[in-house]
Amino acid sequence: MVRVYALNIAPLPDPQENPEILEGLWPERQEKALRQRESIKRKQSTGASLLLRWALKQRGLESKALRYGDNGKPSVEGICFSLSHSGDMVICAVGDKPVGCDIERIAQAHEKLAERFFAPAELEYLRSFSDDALNREFFRLWTMKESYIKMTGEGLKLPLSDFCVNIGREISVFRGGAVCPCRIKEYPLEAYALSVCTEDREFSEGIEFVWQDTL
Repeated sequence: MVRVYALNIAPLPDPQENPEILEGLWPERQEKALRQRESIKRKQSTGASLLLRWALKQRGLESKALRYGDNGKPSVEGICFSLSHSGDMVICAVGDKPVGCDIERIAQAHEKLAERFFAPAELEYLRSFSDDALNREFFRLWTMKESYIKMTGEGLKLPLSDFCVNIGREISVFRGGAVCPCRIKEYPLEAYALSVCTEDREFSEGIEFVWQDTL
């Protein structure tokens, strides 16, 4: 089963000013956090690492080493996971099979980006909406597509326009004229769009929120 954890990073201190918050994290993750130029990005990166460590601990895997594949995707032996952050929220999806997650704060829809990166059927779907509904549907689709390429591990090596997400009674992904063997689930979170894609058949019903004092 895929479980989804979330952390609000607003209360976290900036690791540049409070480096002690990085203690016990993987060296690569510490370096990544401190490389960020903006305080919010340093906090997002730190929050993602803290949340991942917490999620691994739930499975008794806290001592496992973090590894990086040729595509730069981090992994831990014995578990599949994915991290994402936007605004004040960080999420971590964990499962036994490949999984990808994406979260985006809902804002103004980027119509030029949609025209460049979305498949024709997705553009047709978006054009049936306007105003706030258009903004919401744009970010729903964006997170679904991002979660798919993160699940496959292809990242941006796979052009976003090369596959199509169909939003109907069930959400499906079409690629190369065939339905992909994966499932996408959305989780409601005020002011955000959040999608998880996996080859697993079961998802947790809701998000499990983690508080700073438990990390």
